[in-house]
Amino acid sequence: MRKIVIDILIFLSVIAQAQEKNLLVTDLSSGVTDTLEMPEFDTTKQSERTAFNTGNFDDQYNLLDVAVPQENVIPETNFTWKRQASLDYNIHKFPLRTSMKLFERVNDSLKGGCSGSMIGPRHVLTACHCVFSFPGDPFIVDSLFVCPVYDNGTFSNLFECSWVSKIYYFENWSMADTDFAVLELEEPVGENTGWISIGFESNDTILLDGIFYKFSYPGITMPSIDSNSYNGDTLYYSYGVADIAEEHSFGVNHANGIPGESGSSLIKIENEENYTSYGVLSFSHNLGHSRFTNWKYYALKSVITNDVGIPEKKQNVDISVFPNPASDFLNIICHEKYPIHKIELFDENGKKVLEQNPPANEAHLDLSHLSEGFYIMMINTKNANTVRKVIKQSY
Repeated sequence: MRKIVIDILIFLSVIAQAQEKNLLVTDLSSGVTDTLEMPEFDTTKQSERTAFNTGNFDDQYNLLDVAVPQENVIPETNFTWKRQASLDYNIHKFPLRTSMKLFERVNDSLKGGCSGSMIGPRHVLTACHCVFSFPGDPFIVDSLFVCPVYDNGTFSNLFECSWVSKIYYFENWSMADTDFAVLELEEPVGENTGWISIGFESNDTILLDGIFYKFSYPGITMPSIDSNSYNGDTLYYSYGVADIAEEHSFGVNHANGIPGESGSSLIKIENEENYTSYGVLSFSHNLGHSRFTNWKYYALKSVITNDVGIPEKKQNVDISVFPNPASDFLNIICHEKYPIHKIELFDENGKKVLEQNPPANEAHLDLSHLSEGFYIMMINTKNANTVRKVIKQSY
């Protein structure tokens, strides 16, 4: 009898191993893709999560409502309709400030796309279908730009944005079971914003026991699903009880996602104790989230906790930008031996409003024709790409 039990356990273990997929990493600058060795893990463990971190900015928490919602609730659920986050919470406090808006460069603009969550000092969790059209296809983006708590069409004046340098994902990924992507940033944005945990829970009852929050950027208006108007420029939240748990997915009956929310997490909340993503939004119907299982979790944990395959950080470039705020003119000086190749300025809507290609280490930008507000400036040199925020104001 004991031998039969052992044989069954071995058989089940073989099945579990067969389900695993290799973890790949693509360097966006070179286009090179490598296969990473899958980490070993204890297959008997039923649950685990990484540690969350509030970051260096401050230790201020938003105390989120963790009672089952009674108002603004979707019919036949215990989950709320989406609501603008800044109406009820300070979006610059933890954990809202770990919410990330993804942009891609399209011609002369930064076009808003999916949502994501900081899960490490420089790693963002999102959905794989945000960067691929279909499994096996090439990337649908050749550059990604990520910003924390982008809201009401405005970049945060407290936290920095960053380009994505690498993308981690599962080989032969599928929206049915492995719709995960981890974006590695050029800059450690999470050191200031902090980050949430990722985790897996094998027991469905334990997984669903609690209150889940979703922070996301719904991108289009769909009256058949939700009467609110959305355009992707504002952070929304919803929360409540999840009631669907399947092997590779979980979600909320009778609730639906909206394009732009893809990649956002369903985060289990216990104020100041637990902020854990157990999956990312893959399907609109029933708010279907790809669910972390043990091997998926340990593969991505190895990336964010052990810095798998991460190169040494590029040497910082000493660049002065002044005056900032500026009224009419802005000076840029690169204190390095490399000249500035290109300077681009984008407005709060992601539209390029100025470009200059100075043949030297200095540039002088005429801002007199621009409206007051925040701008994103991208400075390209031989040594690095530098992102700075610029304020245009009148005196």
